[in-house]
Amino acid sequence: MDYTALLISKIGEIPTPGLKAQLKMAPPQRFGTKETLLKIPKGVRYAAVMMLLYPKNGALHFCLIQRTTYNGQHSGQISFPGGKKEEFDVDFWATAMRETKEEVGVDDAKVTCLKQLSPTYIPPSNFHVYPYLAYSASRPNFILEKDEVAELLEIPLKDLLEKNSMQEGSITATYTTEVVVPMFVFDSCQVWGATAMILAEAREMILLVK
Repeated sequence: MDYTALLISKIGEIPTPGLKAQLKMAPPQRFGTKETLLKIPKGVRYAAVMMLLYPKNGALHFCLIQRTTYNGQHSGQISFPGGKKEEFDVDFWATAMRETKEEVGVDDAKVTCLKQLSPTYIPPSNFHVYPYLAYSASRPNFILEKDEVAELLEIPLKDLLEKNSMQEGSITATYTTEVVVPMFVFDSCQVWGATAMILAEAREMILLVK
């Protein structure tokens, strides 16, 4: 059995490590007791995102997006495709799939849900995000929604699994300036915040597949 087939067949059996894995890449302000970190405030909004695995040039990749510049908390940031849950979405997977299709044109008929990862709360925008690990047997024909997506970033999975992908760096966002945070670095791409926390959990699980 090749690595891709092994990963696809085995990943569902591995327990999600949850907060323990996520905190390895959490910004400093995220730390506290387990009770405070897991406490979700009233009036929270819900969203779902997708980490989609697919083959490219004979190796597994996943995609991230750089959001366009707009008047909002996550302007210009790098994230997974995804977005707000709507009332007509039957569940969070439906949200993740719909938003991924809308933002980067992925054909939902070709995507398989592998596993739901641990939900992550994002304080600056008050979103409770449900991430999903998914798989497409072929590289999607990506079509970007230009109003929302400035750039598609295709990252080899092996780069995520490298130890030196986990670093620290200084970032500036719409709600903070010059703060040092843990981040994943893929070439010149810096991924931090909730997206890095989700990647940390996925990374830990994928490394357990043998």
